[in-house]
Amino acid sequence: MNVLLTRPLLQVEELQFMVVKSGNKPLLFPTLKLNPIDTKAEKNHYDVVIFISANAVEYGLRILKTISYHQIFAVGSATAKKLSKNNIKIDDFPKDKSSSEALLALDSVNRLCHKTILIFRGRGGRETLKQGLTKQDNQVEYVEVYERISHDIGSLHRQSLNEFLSRNEGVISITSIDGMKSLLEISSQIIDIDKLKNYLLVVLSDRIKAYANSIGFDKVLVAPNTSDNGIISVLISLNTLDKPVKPS
Repeated sequence: MNVLLTRPLLQVEELQFMVVKSGNKPLLFPTLKLNPIDTKAEKNHYDVVIFISANAVEYGLRILKTISYHQIFAVGSATAKKLSKNNIKIDDFPKDKSSSEALLALDSVNRLCHKTILIFRGRGGRETLKQGLTKQDNQVEYVEVYERISHDIGSLHRQSLNEFLSRNEGVISITSIDGMKSLLEISSQIIDIDKLKNYLLVVLSDRIKAYANSIGFDKVLVAPNTSDNGIISVLISLNTLDKPVKPS
């Protein structure tokens, strides 16, 4: 089965390998590019540091080395894994689901009060985490270390899309709402976008599913967790079915 992978090229290699190993064919369709932002933290010390994504780790480590802190949290398992690979000890992270809501629900985060907190994130992220932490009388700051921009259309996009549409069955992997928006922006310049609505989307959250549904994509499955393994588990389950899955 063809699987259209929409992650940035610099971040898709591991998932691409796992798709091949699962018996499927990955087709690369990068929807976004990530550009680093030249910035710095306002203070030299914070009580707590939070990384909101693996991308924030990738582009924020340089700044992390310039400050001191007591505790460090990650928004989910992929972000925690990225920190661990860089020999950074993590105090806590949500084990089952990656989201601001899941992080705020942790007892260790609920206990944070009257702390100075620095959140590493991309430009234009959600405000949920900051709002939740502020309600606990914390002083919260952002350091935005990268920005997402739509990828330029290239021959790879045309080749992957043509091959994907040459078969009636296939899966489109979507890992963010920004990625979904860029998929539509790029694809609409190549094909009639309604053709993609016949295919199944595998997404990482209920928020992405709700957005996809709102723009006419009815066949949407949410991966059981936000890691690459979550995406692969859906692909494996689809491969073992005798008939097409009915999305929930």
